[in-house]
Amino acid sequence: MTPAPRKETWVPRSTIDKFKSMVKRVPVSFETLVPDIVMKGAERVENFHKGIEDVEGLIQNIDDISHMSANGINSLKFINKDLDLVGKRISSLFDRDHPILRSVTEYFFKAGGKRIRPVMVLTMARAVLAHVEAMQESGSSKVKTSFDTHTIPTQVQLAQITELIHTASLFHDDIIDVSDTRRGQKTVNSAYGNRVAVLSGDFLLARSAILLAELEDPRVITGMATSIEHLCGGELLQIKSTKNDLATFAYYIEKTFYKTGSLMAYACQSAAQLAGAEDDIVQAAFEYGGYLGIAFQIVDDLLDFQQNESTTGKPVGVDMENGHATAPVLYAMDEFPELRELILRRFKNEGDAAKGLELVAKSRGIEKTQRLVEFYQKKAIEAASKLRDSDARDALVGLADLVVKRTS
Repeated sequence: MTPAPRKETWVPRSTIDKFKSMVKRVPVSFETLVPDIVMKGAERVENFHKGIEDVEGLIQNIDDISHMSANGINSLKFINKDLDLVGKRISSLFDRDHPILRSVTEYFFKAGGKRIRPVMVLTMARAVLAHVEAMQESGSSKVKTSFDTHTIPTQVQLAQITELIHTASLFHDDIIDVSDTRRGQKTVNSAYGNRVAVLSGDFLLARSAILLAELEDPRVITGMATSIEHLCGGELLQIKSTKNDLATFAYYIEKTFYKTGSLMAYACQSAAQLAGAEDDIVQAAFEYGGYLGIAFQIVDDLLDFQQNESTTGKPVGVDMENGHATAPVLYAMDEFPELRELILRRFKNEGDAAKGLELVAKSRGIEKTQRLVEFYQKKAIEAASKLRDSDARDALVGLADLVVKRTS
């Protein structure tokens, strides 16, 4: 049987290209970063504050951002039932035949976690369903299938798939990074050994593939499979990057999208596709997840400098100890060029990481990184504003607010 031709809308490669072209234009100088991304084809504006005003102007079509954010945070409680169902379904995967896997997953999940990805999927699902319903009622949509404002079973299953993929990636990442602690307790590889951790991660990916196939939607299968490809590609990019890449923002943002943003982007896109949304809303969902995913990871990178092990569950400065230069370090390099040499040798010499921490503390790196987070937050809100007004859309804005203001 000849397979059906692949449609461009299944996987928005144009959006991937957009992200790539965006990050390749990101200069190291913070003062020109925001305008360079935002102003489409216009002359680069050197004054940073004018650039921030341009970003804020993009979202003035939303009536009251602070009001939407407050309402949105309250609206998140409406996904609790679906979120509990996701947790129960994940636990049920290990009820039979796999005692060691059950032990591993119970150990890992008892430490808690933000569950930001299933929360994002379920919230986007409700927002898009509300949008589709509103468009049908106004008679201005081509969508034929009618949904109520509750999530549909396939979207709940998608949230489960997303969390399984993410958890598997953590098992594998901790082995690669030789991490001993996560969420305040020993990592799976530290507690059970590398072989068990590898196989447990593989098992979760296999289960996610089965659940993904059950959705019987080639667009969703292709998109979510692409996110797994990006997780692997992002890790390889981090391990095998050239010296010329290590000290550039283009490399940093691209790696961040592949390792964190991509899964969130494709999960949100898939939630919209399962709702029967039109292409422009599918695209908006992808962009919301991608931009907020980048913001989420940059906040993590900030917390590596701002918090201590008791609040974050991992040692301070661990990124540099592992040879990674994140946004605060790259911005600090503008003020302390000697950081470049440390970055290029991946902080491998004794005292390099400690020197890096010292120089970041003396610089405006933290402040500049916080503004970068705000930029990506606003881009996510701009994407969410393309949906019709609803409590669920407010919840997307509230979620963006929670992501950037979190302290752990």
